[in-house]
Amino acid sequence: MSTMRISQLAARSGVPATTLRFYESAGLLPADRPPAGYRLYGQDAVDRLAFIGAAKHLGLPLEEIAELLGVWQAKPCLEVKADLRERVVARIEEAERRAAELAAFTASLHRAVEHLDDLPDREDRCDPQCAFLSQTPARPAPGR
Repeated sequence: MSTMRISQLAARSGVPATTLRFYESAGLLPADRPPAGYRLYGQDAVDRLAFIGAAKHLGLPLEEIAELLGVWQAKPCLEVKADLRERVVARIEEAERRAAELAAFTASLHRAVEHLDDLPDREDRCDPQCAFLSQTPARPAPGR
């Protein structure tokens, strides 16, 4: 089996050497260390990096990627698929929750702009009785 040094793996995979070192320290990418101390990687490291990259693209945290790598290395494809599917569904649920929060925040900002536009222009300074400082009234969504 041929081996590569870190610079060769970085060139072949497109992953910077600093990231490869980080992946090694995080337990995601094992490297052999001969007595000279430099890192040596097998050809499987390229596939492993592709797997890590795909999992990162799905938004999986490194801890979950490490768990999934263990399944990927030791289990049949159907188990990898089942494990990955469960994780991706969880990411979908999280993304949808965050999207709903962002939509609610955006609606709140729109209401604040409308409220500001409705306020009279005053020459006086804003004070605690200023309508701008009061709670922005909630408005029903259009069509409701």
